[in-house]
Amino acid sequence: MVKDIAFTAYPAKDVAALRNFYAENLGLKFSGAFEEEGVLKYDEAQVGSGWFAVMTVEWAEISPSGGLAFEVDDIEKTIENLKSKGVQIEGVYDTPVCRLSSFNDPEGNKITLHQSKGAPA
Repeated sequence: MVKDIAFTAYPAKDVAALRNFYAENLGLKFSGAFEEEGVLKYDEAQVGSGWFAVMTVEWAEISPSGGLAFEVDDIEKTIENLKSKGVQIEGVYDTPVCRLSSFNDPEGNKITLHQSKGAPA
């Protein structure tokens, strides 16, 4: 049976540029760089108990797409920070259990920011 998520991989034509985007804009700390012939093919950052990876389109065997949601402490502050860095991001969408906002990374992958409102009463 499944017990956890080992990693989520996002495809990139330029792994180094996409890694830098996530490091600079969301503060992810990458520590699993793998290069072949001087080209960065893969890198990963720990997020919670799992890993967020960026890898070449060839390795992922898919084009940029998909969706992933990062849990954040303060969605408004995170949105403000991203906008200050020129990232185009949607406004906040409120649901009964969470607050959401989305943007596309430079490779076209959809990223959602998620802030839980906690367990319903």
